[in-house]
Amino acid sequence: MLLFNRIKNLSTLSDTEQKISHYILEHANSVTTMSIQELAEKTYTSPATITRYCRKMDTEGFSDFKVQLAKELNAHHGIEGRIRDDLPFKKNQTTTEIIDSILNLSYQSMQDTYNSLNFQQLNQIARMIYEAPHLYLYGSGQSLILCEDFQYKLFRIEKDCNFESNVGFQFMKTHTQPEDSIALVISYYGTGINNLRIMASLKERNIPIILITGPNTNPLCDYATEVVHVAPQEELITKMASFSSRTAIQLVLDFIYALVFSFEYEDNQERIESSTLLP
Repeated sequence: MLLFNRIKNLSTLSDTEQKISHYILEHANSVTTMSIQELAEKTYTSPATITRYCRKMDTEGFSDFKVQLAKELNAHHGIEGRIRDDLPFKKNQTTTEIIDSILNLSYQSMQDTYNSLNFQQLNQIARMIYEAPHLYLYGSGQSLILCEDFQYKLFRIEKDCNFESNVGFQFMKTHTQPEDSIALVISYYGTGINNLRIMASLKERNIPIILITGPNTNPLCDYATEVVHVAPQEELITKMASFSSRTAIQLVLDFIYALVFSFEYEDNQERIESSTLLP
């Protein structure tokens, strides 16, 4: 969960902590440059209370709290306050305001994701894909579309990449996947029974699994060789559409593809040019 969402979750806070949250939400930019004593004075509390509050927000202390707050503020790209991931615009907003909200939501999601990623892990995953003779993709719903896009990119650089778009066939495909292959599974929530069956089957056959999922640890994580958690995005029940989660996972896949491409840069450039010249 993003720090801003934890700050807004007043139901778990005491009256004093709620006052601190209200102040931070109203003066977020200023708080990033304050000392702990200054914030304590502004909220009529004490430095010890601020420290306890920061730890309750799952940060190590006030300094760490300010760093995380600044990172999330940086994702705004100049907009006033964060865009809601699940419902990014209000009922009576104009056409321009609605379009600007969706645009800024994309900026916000990409920056949140960038800030949360381990670049060394991404390079390791790209190397796994580059060195594997065969890659098999698994995903359903929105993830299915992301899989197809990733497959198309890899086809352009002549990388063997297999994807069964019929979700009902995906589990059966795990039984015929070659032993020298690897799997990439995309599942933001990680709660679907079909994906769990797929992961268990692959794990039983000792197939290395790369999992791209949401911010929370879920049952699929136990089966994966590498797990990439994207930044927190929409809530499952209340979201209007998969705006942020789609953008976040697409960005991760684009990063991985770019790294795979870079391992044979000149050869891949020629492959791209050759495929473009075909009638």
